[in-house]
Amino acid sequence: MISGAIKSIAILLHTIIGSLGAFLCGAVARSDTAAGSVMEWWGRGFIRLGGWRIRTEGLDRLPEGGAILVSNHQSLVDIPLFLAAFPREIKFLAKKELGQIPLFGKAMRYAGNLFIDRDDPRDAVNLMREAVRRIGKRQFVVVFPEGTRSPDGEIGEFKPGAFYIAAKAGAPVFPVYIDGSRHALPKGSLLFRPAEMVVRVLEPLSSGGGGFSDRQSMAEEARRRILSARAEERERAAVAGGESRRGGRRIEARDA
Repeated sequence: MISGAIKSIAILLHTIIGSLGAFLCGAVARSDTAAGSVMEWWGRGFIRLGGWRIRTEGLDRLPEGGAILVSNHQSLVDIPLFLAAFPREIKFLAKKELGQIPLFGKAMRYAGNLFIDRDDPRDAVNLMREAVRRIGKRQFVVVFPEGTRSPDGEIGEFKPGAFYIAAKAGAPVFPVYIDGSRHALPKGSLLFRPAEMVVRVLEPLSSGGGGFSDRQSMAEEARRRILSARAEERERAAVAGGESRRGGRRIEARDA
């Protein structure tokens, strides 16, 4: 508990410093590029301070140009997880509540991230247009189409907004499966915990149709692929756990 509290305080201080730096870059220097670089530094430092290991797979699938990344959502740690795991410029399209967090929300805005008000259709349309522009600048735009965090690892239904953006931008959609961040910071907790995290980039879906009748069909297929990846990870963990237990029994037999 003590080490967890110390870790949480260190991450909080790091977040304040990173947010202040990004805020100054945006508000004073008027540079979203510099603010974005500061937030990338914050994300990598956040993961290092947490002592979490990240296993990445499929990064070589990503294109040279821009793309939409749609991912399941487990924890507030997901944002620094993406910033640390991906070597390219990442922007988030998130709900407006995240942008209202004191200082951090302003820092995220100055770094070029987008916050959508789902109750304002005009605002949603404008932000989707801005997301299309970001993709045209070879940026990756991350969307969590469940719309909320999952405290238990279950994956909710996907909303189709991200797939509308992809169609407008003519960009591919890459489903991304993540796991472990819910253990690092459980929903409702303020204490960080040990965890191993997984980031798997899956095969892309074509925004040009690719056999999908509408955007909802694309959303359902993206969710199906992420669910399949989750099943594979759980099977892998079960096999590894079984081998570990068998190995333990062999050692005990030799010692005896």
